[in-house]
Amino acid sequence: MQEHRHALDTRLKEIQASLLGLFTQVKLALEQAASCLANSNTEDCSSIVEHDPDINRHRNQIEEDCLLAIALHQPVAHDLREIVAAMRIAGELERMGDYASDIATIIMQMKDADLTETAGTEVLRMSNLCNGMLDEVLAAYWEKDAAKARMSAKMDDEIDTAQEKLISTLFSTMQSRPDLVPSASRMLWISHNIERCGDRATNIAEQIVFMLEAEVIELD
Repeated sequence: MQEHRHALDTRLKEIQASLLGLFTQVKLALEQAASCLANSNTEDCSSIVEHDPDINRHRNQIEEDCLLAIALHQPVAHDLREIVAAMRIAGELERMGDYASDIATIIMQMKDADLTETAGTEVLRMSNLCNGMLDEVLAAYWEKDAAKARMSAKMDDEIDTAQEKLISTLFSTMQSRPDLVPSASRMLWISHNIERCGDRATNIAEQIVFMLEAEVIELD
């Protein structure tokens, strides 16, 4: 019995370490996307797109490890919730990586001037809010802090408010500068991807609460 417990604990630590590694990969991709927005750095954009398959493979490996842990150790209660939550969190992180790749692809289609003339500063603020939210969610997971997870989800409201303001600005820009309609439209898609990242981070916060408190909730 003690040997089985030790083996399961070892497996759980390996899954946790792998998930933290995926957090790091996705956080880097989102930070690079913010750098692309701030500096029109197409080299960083290319790197994000090129490394997206690595994030996908990492997610798949975590899911395989989790399924193997369930098959070999038949965990129950908190141990099972931790494994199920890890699989779900990995899926949310992988989607955030996709959003970062989509943002990078859109930026590569835009001219430098278009970024500054179509509310680039406001989009960057949304991106920074999203990165800050991911930091808080990561801390909640690492510290096993359900209260922090709940608080981090509230940051999504700030992202939504920033997007609403951005949409208003971009529609005004399109009305006054028809020549910027294509770029402004791309900015709308960038903001949509960032907003979805915030939603995914909220989903991760919900999984942390589920893992720690055995409670299925929807955080607003």
